[in-house]
Amino acid sequence: MRMKDEIAIITGSTSGIGKKLAELFLKEGAKVVICSRNKDKVNNALAEFKERFGNNVIGTVCDVSDPITVKNIVDKTIEAFGGVRILVTCAGLNLTYGPFEYLPLGKVNQDAKKVVGANLIGTMNSISAVIPQMKKQGYGRIVTIAGGGADRPLEHMTIYSASKGGVLAFSKCLAEEFKQNPYDIKINIFLPGMIYTNLMRNSQVIKEWKDEDEYRKELDLVMKHVATDIEESCSKVIPFVLPRSKSNGKVFKGFSIMKLVKGFRKVGKERKKMEKSQ
Repeated sequence: MRMKDEIAIITGSTSGIGKKLAELFLKEGAKVVICSRNKDKVNNALAEFKERFGNNVIGTVCDVSDPITVKNIVDKTIEAFGGVRILVTCAGLNLTYGPFEYLPLGKVNQDAKKVVGANLIGTMNSISAVIPQMKKQGYGRIVTIAGGGADRPLEHMTIYSASKGGVLAFSKCLAEEFKQNPYDIKINIFLPGMIYTNLMRNSQVIKEWKDEDEYRKELDLVMKHVATDIEESCSKVIPFVLPRSKSNGKVFKGFSIMKLVKGFRKVGKERKKMEKSQ
């Protein structure tokens, strides 16, 4: 097992990418702390993992936008397992899907506070909370999740993309700072690809722009040809959290660019067929 004796905190780990990473880490022998904002989801995921992995996993409720609860999860991890060697910041959300121009000022302000709070500030809080322990150990591995729109334009998820672009910039800047210190602490940035998670399922389509059913049909079509397998994608994270990893500030992908391009070509062809048949 490649991760025996490793101790990891994975935020946003009761569903989707975070939960899959927790599973993979546990399979590799790591001790893992899972968390999310929802108590029931934490309890359900914890019960599921404990049945398979016993006392190698603990869980707690944590809102990463709140520095107090973030500090609490780090303290609990140290108390339970003796340290924190790995942090993966998966906690994140998106609230609306559609053109920015359709969002009124009040809605923009409301969504931006929540999305930036979870995705960007939550990442900053989580890293800030683990750095003192990692410095004390002289060691740490951190992976942040950049996501869609961070490194390229992505329409209809503007606020989300802005927050993830912030995560990318922050992570790269922090990597430069880590190069200047004497500790073996590294940070890298993960682009998981298009994975059908609750982030997509729960985003509200702007009704003034598009019908919900129409959006769901389009999303199903895209996912049919473009979706990345979640386990295949998440497995790419493991090499970057191992002691032998020397990467720092690297953006790495959990998907194939070629497959993505081919997939969108197929989507375009199917759309044309659907339009002709109407």
